[in-house]
This record gives sequence, C-alpha cells and structure tokens, in this order.
Amino acid sequence: MSEVRDLARRARMAGLSGNFLQGQEILDQAQALVSDDPVGQASIAIERGRLHNSAGSRQDALPYFFNAWELAEGAGDHNLGVDAAHMMAIASDLAGAEHWTQVGLARVAAGDASAHWAGMLHHNLGWTYFEAERFDDALACFRRDEAVREAAGTAQTLKVARYAVIRTLRALRRYEEAIALGEQVVALADAANDQAPFVCEELAECHAASGNAEESRAFARRAHALLAGNPAMSRDEPARLERLAVLAGIASP
Repeated sequence: MSEVRDLARRARMAGLSGNFLQGQEILDQAQALVSDDPVGQASIAIERGRLHNSAGSRQDALPYFFNAWELAEGAGDHNLGVDAAHMMAIASDLAGAEHWTQVGLARVAAGDASAHWAGMLHHNLGWTYFEAERFDDALACFRRDEAVREAAGTAQTLKVARYAVIRTLRALRRYEEAIALGEQVVALADAANDQAPFVCEELAECHAASGNAEESRAFARRAHALLAGNPAMSRDEPARLERLAVLAGIASP
C-alpha cells in the first residue's frame, strides 16, 4: 500500500508539472499493484481525476472523483472521502460545488475528517462564487476560511485566505476595508521576512481606485519586482504584469 501511495504522489507531482501523460503512466503502475484494496483504488482514482482536471477536462475528471468518494467512504477513510468531495466541488458547476462542499463540511462537523478540510472547502467554494460574480457569497466563504486559518492554520495559509478576502473586497469596491487588511498582511509578511506580492498587487489596485497615486505606485513597484521574474505569470498572465508596470510608472498606459 505504501508503494501505491508513493506512486500516487508521484503522479500528482507529474500533473502539477504539466506532464499529464507521464502521470497516467505512473498510475498504471500503481494499478498493477493495488489488487482489490479499496483505499488504494480510491487513491488512484482521485489522482486520475486530478490529472484530467488539471489538463482542463473537468467532465472526464468527475467520474473518477465520484468513484474515489464511493470507494473511500465504503472503506471508512473519510479524510480521503472529503478529498474526493472537495475535488468534486472544484470540477462541478455551481450547484454541484455547493452540494459537494456541504457533503465535505458535514463529514468535518461530524468529526469524521480533519478540521483543516473546512478551510479548504470554504476557500474553493468562495472562488466558484467569485467566478460567478456572486461576490457577497464569495466574501462570506472567504471569511469562514480566514476564521479557520486564524484558529488552526499557518502564516502561509492565513495569508492565502486573507488575499482572497482582499480581492473580493476590491470586487465589491470596499477599498478602505481591503487596504486596511492588505496593509496588515504586508506588515506581518515583512516582519517574518516573507513576501506578499499578490497582496501588494491588490493594494496597488485599491489605492489606484481610491485616487491615491503615490501609494498605488509604491505597492505596484513592490509587486512588479517580485512577479516580473515569475515564469508562470509571464506565460499565463502578461496583462497583469503590464498593468502593474503601468501602475508602477515604469510603462506607459
């Protein structure tokens, strides 16, 4: 079983690197070892689903996630079951996301699965609402995630949770609240010798929207200096980098 889990982890890493075919081949190796163990089968199924989802094939991913949910729940491995439920929520439409989030949260509330899942479930549903432009609902989810991370998270997970709150406050044009929280996050990051480029980006946008050009420029320069060398940003979101360069005063509108 440990070898199967190791292969499943390797397949996930391959998928995160964009090597989807390699990931499926690794899972084929795991499948040859798993026999009739339902937890091992669930682990393989959820990773196959993740590979399809990461490749942009959500409809192909869903059956694997559902199979993983059934296998894990049948075997009594509720943490793995909640992992499958949270992936179902990610890959589903809005109604499905709401349903599977509640399924996962019910397991956590019953004490069957680790409490850390609650933050992740709220966080993911928040982004689903955000994409649907249901910003008030998104903010409520992100605030719940923030509360979970404040109670039992790390500095990094709390920073991620608060970034989502700040981004949504900006979408709601609640700039003063976004700036207050953003500057708190940046101050904490600075004290820990950490970086918060995406929060600095939000502060640049919020200050710009509020007419505070000097403050916007300062935060934009910080964000641009950190993100300009990020290959993923250069490849996937050049418009954001261009916008930061304009706000920073190092490029023309």
